[in-house]
Amino acid sequence: MSTTALAFVAAFFAFSVLAFIRHPIWGLFAYVLTFYMGPDTAWWGYVLPNLRWSMTSALITLVAVLVYKAPVKRTPWYKFRPIPTLIVFTVWLWIQTPWALSTSNHIFLATLFTKYILMFALIYACLDSKERVHQFVIAHIIGCFWWGIEAWQIHTGGRLESIGTGDVTGSAFASMHVSTALALAGFMFLGFRGWKRWVPFIAIPFILNSIILMQTRAAFVGMLAAAPIAFLLGPPAKRSVVMVYLLLGAGLLLTVADQAFWERMGTIKVAEPEQLETSAASRFEIGKANLAMARDYPLGLGHRGNDLLSPRYLDERWLTATGGGSNIRSAHNTTLAVLVDHSMIGLLLIVLFHKRLAQSILQIRRRAWNARNQQAMALAAGLATGLVMYWINGQFANMTKAEVVIWIAAITASIASEATAPESAKTNAQIRGRYENKQPAKQSAPEAEEDSRNLH
Repeated sequence: MSTTALAFVAAFFAFSVLAFIRHPIWGLFAYVLTFYMGPDTAWWGYVLPNLRWSMTSALITLVAVLVYKAPVKRTPWYKFRPIPTLIVFTVWLWIQTPWALSTSNHIFLATLFTKYILMFALIYACLDSKERVHQFVIAHIIGCFWWGIEAWQIHTGGRLESIGTGDVTGSAFASMHVSTALALAGFMFLGFRGWKRWVPFIAIPFILNSIILMQTRAAFVGMLAAAPIAFLLGPPAKRSVVMVYLLLGAGLLLTVADQAFWERMGTIKVAEPEQLETSAASRFEIGKANLAMARDYPLGLGHRGNDLLSPRYLDERWLTATGGGSNIRSAHNTTLAVLVDHSMIGLLLIVLFHKRLAQSILQIRRRAWNARNQQAMALAAGLATGLVMYWINGQFANMTKAEVVIWIAAITASIASEATAPESAKTNAQIRGRYENKQPAKQSAPEAEEDSRNLH
C-alpha cells in the first residue's frame, strides 16, 4: 500500500472518531478529505476497499450532528433566506420528472439537489462558532492547495485537464472551484493573523499556478471581473493594501504564465466571426440553439435535455462525439442550460437563490463593518468575490451542479450570527485606530433587527 493511501486511511478514520468524541466538524473534515483526494479515482486508491468514502463520511457527519448537543441555540438552517428558494427549486426538479427527456439523468440531478439541501444543513450544524467557520474555510483552501501541488507535479506541457475529482473534474470545473479558494485565501491573508493568515498565503501561488496551467478563459475573465469587486468590498481602511496585493497577483500571473496561456487568452477578443477560434465560435451557435429549444419547450426538457436535443438544432460541425457513438453538444452557459432544462421557472428560482445569497453576504459585510469585525469583513469580501468568479465561469460552461455554491451558502449562513460580535478588546482598539475619521454611524436597534431578519 502506498504512503498516500496509508495517510488517507489514517486521517479518514482519525477524523471519523474525532467527530464523535470532539465535534461533528471532524466528520466534515473527513468529507473534505475525500472530496479533494478522491480515493475512488486516484492512482493509489485501487488498493483500498470500495467504501464509498464520500457517502460514508457524510453519514458519519450526520450521525455525529444528531448525537451532538449544540451548546447554543441557533436560527434553524431552513430560515436562512436563500434556502427556501433552493428547496422550491428542488421540488420543481421532482415535478419535472414525468416529462424529462432523460428520466435517469433528471432523477440524478433532483437527487443531487436533495442531497445538497441536506449538505447545507450538515455544514451549518457543524459551523456553530466563528472558529469552526475559519477552520472549514481553511480546509477548503488546503484542499485546493493540494490540487495545486498535484498540478505542479504532473503538468508536462499543454493544457492541464487531469485535475479534480468527481463532478469537479477537468480544467473548466476545477479552475472555477479553486478560484473561490483563491479569493478566500487572499482575504484571509489580509484580515487574519497567525497561522490563519500564513497557511492561505502559502497556498495562493500554488492555486494561482494551477489556474494558469488549466488555461481556461472563463477563470481568466473571472479573475479580471472579480478584481474590482475585491477592491470595493475589501476593508475600506485597507483598500490601498488590497490594490497592492492585486498588483502583486497580476505580477505573479505575468511571471508564471507561459506563451500557451496567453495565446489561448488571446482568443477572447476577436474582430470578425470568421476570426473566432473554433471552440469560441461554437458558443454563439450553441447559444442560439438553446434559445430556440427554450421557445419550443417552455416547461423544460429535464437535466441534460439540451445535450440530447442538440443534434436537431445544431449543424453537425458543432457537435462532438460521445462514448456511446452519438454526436451531441452541451450548453456552454449555466443560464441557458437552466433555462432549457428547467424552464423559465427554474431559471427564476436559481437567479433568486443567488440574489438572496449575494444580499446576505453584503449584509454580513455591513454588520461586520458596524461591529468593526475585521475577520468577518474579510470573509464576506472573499465569499462575494468567489461568488462573482463562479458567476463569470458559469457563462462559459454549465455549472448547475457546482457544489462549492452550497459551501459558500453554508459559510454565509454560519457567520451571519457572528458578524456583529467584536473580535477582542485588543483587536477593536487596533481597528479603531486604523479607522480613525472613517468610523460609520452607530447602527440603531431597528436597523440591527432588520439586518437579522434579512439574513435569516
